[in-house]
Amino acid sequence: MPTRAVAWGVAGAGAFLGESVEVIDELSRRGVPVTVYVSRAGEYVLRAYGLQERLERALLRVYPAEVIYESREVPGFFKASRLYHGAYSLVVISPATLNTVSKIVHGLADTLVSTLAMHAIKSNTPLYILPVDLYESKSTIPLLVDRSRCVLCGHCYAARACPTGALSPHEYFKVSVAPHLCTRCYVCLAECPYSAIKFDVEITVKPAPYYTSIIERLREMPGVTIIDTPRRVLEIIH
Repeated sequence: MPTRAVAWGVAGAGAFLGESVEVIDELSRRGVPVTVYVSRAGEYVLRAYGLQERLERALLRVYPAEVIYESREVPGFFKASRLYHGAYSLVVISPATLNTVSKIVHGLADTLVSTLAMHAIKSNTPLYILPVDLYESKSTIPLLVDRSRCVLCGHCYAARACPTGALSPHEYFKVSVAPHLCTRCYVCLAECPYSAIKFDVEITVKPAPYYTSIIERLREMPGVTIIDTPRRVLEIIH
């Protein structure tokens, strides 16, 4: 497919997020401008996984390559209307959460990413969606406190040492966790005497039949294609 530029929506899921950023980076290195439309939840998840700066560095410095954050846009999300001016050859939403997919299936456009999908369909721009809840996938929890180990200290040394508030003292269960505030300085690892602080804990996420029945409705929508990996985009663009 000859390519002008790609519009890429990022919703708030950890599964396939790292792979999506890798593909966006690869597209940029191939000279393909990518506009990344990031939902509010997507922004928090990018930060929690330490991927936000990498994503921003990956983009070309040419129009329309940029990161558009829902949190910084006004209602109406006017930048998504670039689709009507022929700015993009295709639209990708990866990762797409169940919340985002449900909005698209039911014609709701009240977030940046669901609005992007709506404009893609209305402008007859090919739309490729990777629904994270359709496949069994490996994901990670970016920051975790192992509560079975976090029982021996009178107070949390790691929380007192954390410079960003990602770990903070809590009145009842000693330490509270805010992964989106973590900058991965790893001071906490040195401060915790019982190795209760864990990073990138791998989990397996399995699809639930009720939710997959909702996702499968995407196949009924004209111009919409479900993909199984972000790297499928590299096969489409050649």
